[in-house]
Amino acid sequence: MKRTFVAIAAVAASSAPGALAENQIWIQADLEKSLPGEPRAAVGLDTEMRYQPDGQLDAFVIRPVLSFEVNERLEISGGYRYSQSIRTGADQIEHRLWQQADYRLFETWGVEFSSRTRLEQRYREGTSGTGWRVRQRIGLEYPLKGTGLTLSLSEEIMLGLNTTEWGNGSGLQENRSRAGFERTIAGTKWQIEYLQRDRDGETSDHIVIGVSKEL
Repeated sequence: MKRTFVAIAAVAASSAPGALAENQIWIQADLEKSLPGEPRAAVGLDTEMRYQPDGQLDAFVIRPVLSFEVNERLEISGGYRYSQSIRTGADQIEHRLWQQADYRLFETWGVEFSSRTRLEQRYREGTSGTGWRVRQRIGLEYPLKGTGLTLSLSEEIMLGLNTTEWGNGSGLQENRSRAGFERTIAGTKWQIEYLQRDRDGETSDHIVIGVSKEL
């Protein structure tokens, strides 16, 4: 299995003071390739560039991935994530190990429910301590008959499991709510989403536009 993914995320944040990721543009490129002799296993590389509206680079992410499809309903994966946020002084650099399980729950009345559980171990350069965090997402997809569109909804919470000096807090850290549509045209999937993020008592609203293709 080979998969290439290119996404351009135009993010329109709320104008409230202190809103997160205001008016950023995210550009993602993901690559995936099955391992020889084992089509259920794959290696991948995900990259992401986040820009301010004036074109200034705000952050970039590199994430190698190893995944394995256990059966039709369960896929497990893991990898490493490097992120660098551009700052006026020293950049903020984070290293992250992660382990993940994606599973299809059930389907009823044409609606497919799925879930994703991810465990993260986060390290910040220039500080001490490892931040442990679990992320749980529940989602659904519903094909809209006669339109070629699929409605997707999801809710994700991020829970810190310990406290570090650099800011990984114990308890609820962030909540993400998504609602969007996707459509496949000539083998290419187009997607538009509304994303609301609630973090540290602040809320931001985003519009995400993406395109992906599997080869």
